Amino acid sequence: MDDANNLILFGASTRAAAFSALRAGMRPWCADLFADADLQARCPAMRLPGAYPEGFLDWIGAELPGPWMYTGGLENRPYLVERMAFRRPLWGNDCPVLLRARSPDLVRAAALAASLHAPTVKDFFRRAPAGRWLVKPIWGLGEPIHFWTTADADDRPSPLVYLQEFIEGESRSAVFCADGNRSHLLGVTRQLVGEGFLHTAPFHYCGSVGPLRPDAIQRQVLERFGSILARKCGLRGLFGVDGIVRDGDFWPVEVNPRYTASIEVLEYALGLSAMAWHRAAFVPSAPRPALCSDASAPCVGKAVYFARGDLRFPDDGPWNEVLRSPPILSEPPAFADIPHPGTAIKAGWPILTLFAHADTVDACLDALRRIAADLDRLL
Repeated sequence: MDDANNLILFGASTRAAAFSALRAGMRPWCADLFADADLQARCPAMRLPGAYPEGFLDWIGAELPGPWMYTGGLENRPYLVERMAFRRPLWGNDCPVLLRARSPDLVRAAALAASLHAPTVKDFFRRAPAGRWLVKPIWGLGEPIHFWTTADADDRPSPLVYLQEFIEGESRSAVFCADGNRSHLLGVTRQLVGEGFLHTAPFHYCGSVGPLRPDAIQRQVLERFGSILARKCGLRGLFGVDGIVRDGDFWPVEVNPRYTASIEVLEYALGLSAMAWHRAAFVPSAPRPALCSDASAPCVGKAVYFARGDLRFPDDGPWNEVLRSPPILSEPPAFADIPHPGTAIKAGWPILTLFAHADTVDACLDALRRIAADLDRLL
């Protein structure tokens, strides 16, 4: 067997990145928290049996050759990434880069340098300034994001959380690929956050719809911002920037220095080979794909459907058609991240992902709502 195209994937969920790797002609091998049925139907995938995420240390030294990369969650454990990168080549951002990219102050400085607005950030302290402020964990660990209240004043100040000025507006995600010095804007999506029809907690990501089409000036500003971030942080490969659009202006709020959940929406809508872009950032001899135009692209939406109560995933449902007759990898499936029958799922946990496509963002959102309503009657 030719092992030259192997790519080992670790993270809370690896399905989207694995499908992207398959589209780029790679051979993914996956370990995550779910090892969902549709992932195992496409490539080798194992459920992490030990503690998350430290259990990945037991897998990183496997005899299987090839580089590795991480998906969501591991960017919040930079020193674990450092230990893993010591044992296998990493296609991703290492510990020093993660420490810079996850710094709220550095992200704000990069935004201002690109002539963007940026929310004010402050160390967590007992008395919040005037206005509305979010309490956010620096490393995505511990307490969930929430509005600062007087109850927070009773908590012991922690270096693991900070205050960020709350910006009212619509959530966006800009996706880039960088070489450590400059970056290319691959696309922009609308983010679904805390949506009731998906039974999601406030401020919790639950989907993406796109591509959106920034005008020439907005695109130029985002390109400049991405390259400033790449230089300041040393970012390589795929990364995303979450932000809020208010009065037409993009306010960056957070950098996700990895393959992000929004990327596969752009891949399906634009025919983008995101993992080919990522590979070219780490393999100098690999060709870099051309940028894709979004001028006539359809709108694709994905939404993560969460459990309203404890349940066991049923044997039968509309998702089984995807397992019986998987679509070609270039087309979005009706459902993804499909659990095995009988899987125990706790209230508040993700159950599965659903997809829709339409001519407009609003029509795509309406389609996602209809599918979610159908799932309400089944789950």
